[in-house]
Amino acid sequence: MSNAFANRSGEAVFLCYHSIASAGAEFLALAPDAFERQLAGLRRRRYRSGGIADLRRLAAGERLPGRTAFLTFDDGYRDNHDVAMPLMREYGFKPLVFLLPRHVDEGAGFRWPEVAELYARHPDRLRSLRWSQVDEMVEQGAEFGSHTLTHPHLRELDDEQLGVELGQSKAELERRLGACDMLAYPFGEWDERVAAAAGAAGYRFAFSLPQGPQAEGGPLFIPRVNVDNRDRPGRFRLKLHPLVRQFLLSDAGERLRGVRRLARRGGGRRA
Repeated sequence: MSNAFANRSGEAVFLCYHSIASAGAEFLALAPDAFERQLAGLRRRRYRSGGIADLRRLAAGERLPGRTAFLTFDDGYRDNHDVAMPLMREYGFKPLVFLLPRHVDEGAGFRWPEVAELYARHPDRLRSLRWSQVDEMVEQGAEFGSHTLTHPHLRELDDEQLGVELGQSKAELERRLGACDMLAYPFGEWDERVAAAAGAAGYRFAFSLPQGPQAEGGPLFIPRVNVDNRDRPGRFRLKLHPLVRQFLLSDAGERLRGVRRLARRGGGRRA
């Protein structure tokens, strides 16, 4: 099994985006001009775009043909179609986007408790893609996976609820798109039970977003590094370095994040 799934190698980098917008979802958004600079930097450093075929190569123990950047997008913001996709096409990249299929049915707003306050302030920004937009993106090379039905904390669900969230979202996406082999865990949260349920539901690949250290990687627990509006050019370049990603996904990296979380609470702002 390739250790590239651990997101610590020079072979592959797994990045997590949400919204590409100049305002709206604080710490979930990245301004379009900053995103364009990142794409230009990736191309300048000879990264190619990673997709599900590359995940299958890694799962088979094969090497990828050069540096590969997997640009994943959680939730399926409408601006992924309007803003991110045109920029990615310009620079020769394609996204892996994780959808809440029932939100896509109506182009609904994102209102789960953790973002409800943001939605109240920016209802036009925190809004899902519609199927017509998903179809356009598929034609342009985007690939899609599941982000469950309702964006719950999966570890808090019982086995039956967990099966519904994973299985029904996969089935609905398969009916609409023909296949659904990928999953991004809501909030990036998983454990062995959740990963086993994802495998039992038929997912071949699943992505986390570690809120604690994640020492290893595998097809059903691929750790990603988050990218948002705090990532100035120098900070983004560091995240492309294997040793930096190794630190960010380590015990020491989690301790640093813990210190920053305490500072934010004490100072009333996020670092």
